[in-house]
Amino acid sequence: MTQNRPEKTMTSRLSTLFLWCAALLLASAAQAQVVRPSNSAYILLRGGATAYYGDLDNNPDGDPNETSWKIGDGFDEVGFAVGGELGYLFSDNLSLGLAYMYQTNPNLERDLPEVNTYNEGEHVQQGQLLFRYLPFATARVSPYVELGAAMVFGQGTENERGEGTGIGDDVWGYGPVVGLGLDVALTPRLGLFLGAQSTFVFPDVALDGADPGAFGVTGDDSDFDILANVGGGLKFAFRAPFTAVEIEGLECPSELNVGQTGSFMVMTNADADMPVSTTWQWGDGSTGSGMSASHAFGAPGTYTVTAMATNRGGDDSESCLVTVTERPVMPTLAGCRATPSRVDVGEQVTINATATDAETVSIDFGDGTTASTLPARHAYSDTGSYTVTITATNQYGTETCTIPVTVGDTYCDDITELNPVFFGYGASTLTADAMSRLDENIEILRRCPEICVTINGYSDGSEPGDAMRISQRRADAAMEYYVAQGIDADRLRAVGRGVDPDANSKEDPGPGDSRARRADSIPSSCAGF
Repeated sequence: MTQNRPEKTMTSRLSTLFLWCAALLLASAAQAQVVRPSNSAYILLRGGATAYYGDLDNNPDGDPNETSWKIGDGFDEVGFAVGGELGYLFSDNLSLGLAYMYQTNPNLERDLPEVNTYNEGEHVQQGQLLFRYLPFATARVSPYVELGAAMVFGQGTENERGEGTGIGDDVWGYGPVVGLGLDVALTPRLGLFLGAQSTFVFPDVALDGADPGAFGVTGDDSDFDILANVGGGLKFAFRAPFTAVEIEGLECPSELNVGQTGSFMVMTNADADMPVSTTWQWGDGSTGSGMSASHAFGAPGTYTVTAMATNRGGDDSESCLVTVTERPVMPTLAGCRATPSRVDVGEQVTINATATDAETVSIDFGDGTTASTLPARHAYSDTGSYTVTITATNQYGTETCTIPVTVGDTYCDDITELNPVFFGYGASTLTADAMSRLDENIEILRRCPEICVTINGYSDGSEPGDAMRISQRRADAAMEYYVAQGIDADRLRAVGRGVDPDANSKEDPGPGDSRARRADSIPSSCAGF
């Protein structure tokens, strides 16, 4: 068409149509984390009511001057449309499809006598190439927009001058396609959609064969016609959607020391599609991988550790903070020593050591007394073997060392012999004199705990019975008395020696030799006893 309309043109109709379609977007639902398919072929079936906007819409009398612009005029006589689409889902929100649409438009079966134009049919076919985009693919209900191109075969013809006359060659139409609607995810693979779509058909005669402006008749001054449809359908994806990986938990130590290895673990949803790969950003410029990983930091500070889990359905990340402090320095003790290590009662011993990184030092001398500085000096009031313990402490722990100290008595060093005891002829029972002698020995043994005793029993050889047995009984009798008076049996050994080799009965007026009927207590060091 070439004539100008004084008012309300096809552009006005188009604007009103788009406003009506845009109202569908207001029903967008809240996010529900619905995963739609991706990387999958799909099939789509659709149907709905059709509208036509052009030279013949709402013009039952064929008067080109009676044009209209209201949105409902295109649906003055409603037709229907059915079609299908095959396509591919590049992602969960972007697809490309090849569609076919068959539709009827009763408004096309009109005539314009003034221009000798007459349509005998209402059937239109179009093939479409469509891009479709869902901005909220993870919502149960998401709006969508579609944009593409179409080839249209309608009722239009033109004569050899290119004028719409209804007589001549068939004309193919072409033009852009736009649409708006809602996509409802019924299942992960099946979706319902509702929407409106418009195809702008060029040239003007391709759809309806009418271009009254070419003959000087007032009419639609646009150089295109519009096919519209409102309806819905179902879309089925051949591949199920991937289940995206989600991080459900992250285990990481809150504190580490410099150089200390920490263990990190990420927990993901059990139904995530495999394989799932996990990478770690340690926050110090290095990376790691694996569901479980370990890492040691080389400098103190606070680090943001980030785990990212990825599968075919997408990726998810989670972070935690790790505070790294200097490695604790434990206290140390070296050169622990006692000078001298063997002292007499009342003699001072010096305790010393080298303490490093210690905040406090304590010395336990083993006799109930303590000190808090090194070197420490101490004198023991009793003989014995003592264990001196040095303890160094700081905020990170303790370190100890022990030193043995022996406290003796110079008196004990001079003990070379102890009292012997004598027995009656043929007897092994201690007399009062024998017990008195042993009591003196016991006092020495109590004072000198490092002295052990070998008790040798003898016979004079003239006594009745076996000399070895009686000599053993005499040694045992002395040992039993020592033990009864509190001397440790481990410090004693009783040995029967038999006949005293020096026994001489001629030198004793009584029977035998009384000097040989005895038990000798022989002192010796307990070392190696």
